[in-house]
Amino acid sequence: MMAKKTVYSRALLLFAALFCGLGVCARDRGLISPDLVFIEKGTKSAGLTFGFDSWEASGDNGFGLLGIINGLDGYVRNTDVAAQGAFFVKDNLSVGLRVGYADTRFSIDSTSLSTLVFADRHVTRQSFDCALTGRVYLPMFDGKVIAMFCEGRVSGSVGYYKSYKLTDNGKEGDLNDIWSASVGLYPGISVFATHNISFEMLLPFFETGVRWQRQTGTDSDGTLSRTFFKFKPNLVGLRMGVIYHF
Repeated sequence: MMAKKTVYSRALLLFAALFCGLGVCARDRGLISPDLVFIEKGTKSAGLTFGFDSWEASGDNGFGLLGIINGLDGYVRNTDVAAQGAFFVKDNLSVGLRVGYADTRFSIDSTSLSTLVFADRHVTRQSFDCALTGRVYLPMFDGKVIAMFCEGRVSGSVGYYKSYKLTDNGKEGDLNDIWSASVGLYPGISVFATHNISFEMLLPFFETGVRWQRQTGTDSDGTLSRTFFKFKPNLVGLRMGVIYHF
């Protein structure tokens, strides 16, 4: 346990050093202007962040990849949307609330992986999450148009994961109830298109937390827990948003 705490502490110190180092370098070269007021104290904001990703494979003989995956026929679709609101307690510093919904659908009609054959496998996963947020902005180029930001979140989510196949009796498989709690850092960039409307991009950079899963169904019955610590940019998690300031 002591060894794990030591690793976590070193990772957090490394992140802090990198973030501070990049900030000092950017300030010295005039890229950011932390003393400039980008968004004033007392401002409120509301907006949406969204993402969509879809993969589909089909054909007479299915899709093959590197000679390992053959005859792939199916699809994967990921959709997520989040609404957020914030209040600026200081210039360039906001606190707020974020609620989100995510939906993943995965279906394989047929495929083979080396000598293993899979067919008629379907997965549906849905989740709802809520997070308390804190965000700090660093204006760039001595202006009020573009700024870097870093958002911290304390999050919790609930959802389910359903895996099944189609039989003469209907859908048969397993149902998993999922709960999770996490904290994370999400850097990004914000660009004002008008006086009140801005567009932003952000991605997960650091996340740590716990996840519990309870499974019931025809194939198995049990529980699974997971503790995770991720210290790397996740480009798959890149999200775009539209924010209104008032």
